[in-house]
Amino acid sequence: MHPISSTSIESLPNELLLPILEACAVPSLFSVCKRWHHLLATEVMPPLYKQIGKVHVPQGNVKEQAFIVDRIYKLKEKLSETAKVNAIFRQIFTLAKSLSPLEFKWKTEEKRGLTLANYSSYLLNINRLLVWKKLPGGEEYLSREEIKHLPLEKKGELFRDWIEENCKNVTFLGLSGIGLTYLPPEICQLSRLQWLNLNQNQLTSLPAEIGQLSELRVLYLNQNQLISLPAEICQLSLLQYLYLNQNQLTSLPAEIGQMSQLRWLDSSQNKLTALPAEIGQLSELQTLELNQNQLTTLPAEIGQLSKLHTLESEENPLKDIAEHIRPRFRL
Repeated sequence: MHPISSTSIESLPNELLLPILEACAVPSLFSVCKRWHHLLATEVMPPLYKQIGKVHVPQGNVKEQAFIVDRIYKLKEKLSETAKVNAIFRQIFTLAKSLSPLEFKWKTEEKRGLTLANYSSYLLNINRLLVWKKLPGGEEYLSREEIKHLPLEKKGELFRDWIEENCKNVTFLGLSGIGLTYLPPEICQLSRLQWLNLNQNQLTSLPAEIGQLSELRVLYLNQNQLISLPAEICQLSLLQYLYLNQNQLTSLPAEIGQMSQLRWLDSSQNKLTALPAEIGQLSELQTLELNQNQLTTLPAEIGQLSKLHTLESEENPLKDIAEHIRPRFRL
């Protein structure tokens, strides 16, 4: 009998993988399934865990990806990657079931398979519905008999057209603490939005389409897991207040100078190692908060900000500060 290769394991239909994995837990079958159990634990689940990491942090290294995924799903570091994958999918399936219960009436979560395609599809559509339920009239629409019977994916496909038809005049939107891990690009259709609160979620990135919210004045992104900002966010030329505190940012986009109306920028409690010189182009900036970062210097261009009256930079390893900045702010 030929030994089973990892290739043959990975090519198995997903509906076979979980029953095999579950069978391994049965003592009487364990000896029969020992080889399968070993391959599933060491060659199928860990790659899937790493692929999930890439979904959330495409440009990060493996360690960064694992750190963020574990934070998003509140996973204990000591868990095996196999256990983490199972925990992640349990959470995803539970959320999906809560948003589309009738889809799961005759099918159990286990039969859906632990695959990256399943994960990505559920992730996108779960986040669409989380946003949808917070839009005016969204929850009522999703409760209609002809809609609530639809599978999650079918509901998600209706999102774009529904926004186009029903949300043209939305100016304020609060999405704080609703469990977002992904901001649907359909957000760009809220073209009259002036105030957007996304704080206390688990966002690791933003879609480029956020730059199309041309009327936006206030944007809360604090207390997320943001690794970076898209350059397109700097197209928000009317934005006055931007809250980025308590994220994982290591830099700000050089295009930030385009945000000509920005008055308040809070980037405290991140991992910033430097600021772009273009920050000196924010001629309306009055408050700049940089506490608890990893800054060793501040760009001399900050001295050009004539309206800046508050600059906070405590708990940074600052060494080199331009002489015309230090006395002005007592740094």
